[in-house]
Amino acid sequence: MFRYLPWAREGLFVLFRLILTVGLMEGVRSGYFAGLLPFYAPEKLHLGPTAFTLAYTLHQLAENLSKSLGGLLAERVGFGLTLSLAALVGFLALLLTPLAQGAWLLWGLGLLWGLFMSTLYPGLMTYASRIAVPGREARALSFTFTLVMPWVGIGLVGVGQVAARHPEAGLTVLLLAQGMALALALSLLRFRIPMPQRTGERYPLSRLLLFLPAAFGQTFAPALVSLFLLRFARESLGLEPLEVGGLLLLGGGLTFGLLPFTGRIVDKRGYRLSLILGLALLGGVMLRLAQGPSLAEVFLLAALGGLGFSLFMPGWNGFLARNLPQENRAAIWGSLMTVEGLGVALGPVVGGALWEAFGPHIPFLVGGFIFLGLSLFYFYALALRRFTWN
Repeated sequence: MFRYLPWAREGLFVLFRLILTVGLMEGVRSGYFAGLLPFYAPEKLHLGPTAFTLAYTLHQLAENLSKSLGGLLAERVGFGLTLSLAALVGFLALLLTPLAQGAWLLWGLGLLWGLFMSTLYPGLMTYASRIAVPGREARALSFTFTLVMPWVGIGLVGVGQVAARHPEAGLTVLLLAQGMALALALSLLRFRIPMPQRTGERYPLSRLLLFLPAAFGQTFAPALVSLFLLRFARESLGLEPLEVGGLLLLGGGLTFGLLPFTGRIVDKRGYRLSLILGLALLGGVMLRLAQGPSLAEVFLLAALGGLGFSLFMPGWNGFLARNLPQENRAAIWGSLMTVEGLGVALGPVVGGALWEAFGPHIPFLVGGFIFLGLSLFYFYALALRRFTWN
């Protein structure tokens, strides 16, 4: 079995514990802000939607704007220590939530929690890249990310179901899950990400400019339509939320199901074609959705979108794994994640302005053109100019 895994056998047990810890913490976070607070804050804290949604905004801003520093600390201070501190702060935030009768305390808890969460993904992805089997880096990073992401939905749906009936029971469930994450994190307290040997060569920071367009665009384009997807589906496509969920399940299932194959292609043949083709497919899907396709076309577009993501994800991860410097990798990765986070934060408000000014199809058109523009940019930079570095 170990022959088919993209990670080295020696670091596998630690990696799986890290993935489970980060997954639990991610599930608790989504369960807290999206599953618990919409029911708990109005009933128990007497706070309205503006108060608890602002707590989430501050949490996200604190995490994303500090990921570069978080990555540096994870690599230099020790990932086990920063992971344990993040789990502890999250546990304390949950304990103090019943005392947040004023919005300022809820905002402060969200902000502090976000600051300590900033070390998680730069540290996890850096470690996954360091223990990847040579030639399997794209698969290692893609599978690491996809093993964490399902916990977001588990936390949201699971806690939301409980909190809708018994808000205090929902908070208890979150405390138990965060306590498990804290116990796992403390078992890794002394863990440190292996550091590469210093080469003495300077990495030109100007090279990072080639990563920034995709880092921002890949999150900004989907975020343009993320908050209006259900309304657009009902008004323009005649689809109910349950049908939209089925389409998302189809696309997501194809993405994860095809990853072993697309990741292998990237590791064997290189990341260029996968990255360029994945962006082009995603752009074409968004452009066609803007034109009001038929129901049969929508199912086809969902499948093509899943294929596009399954090509883009390993292509992007392979691009990063092979071209980011080994020294200070977590800090640089954190900087790119900050840019990705800005796309998530700015996309919905820009999409809302476009919707209000020009109609519901325009955010899809703009998102599609962004994906196609990125595809053309990387076709020029990576295929024609063949920019690459050791």
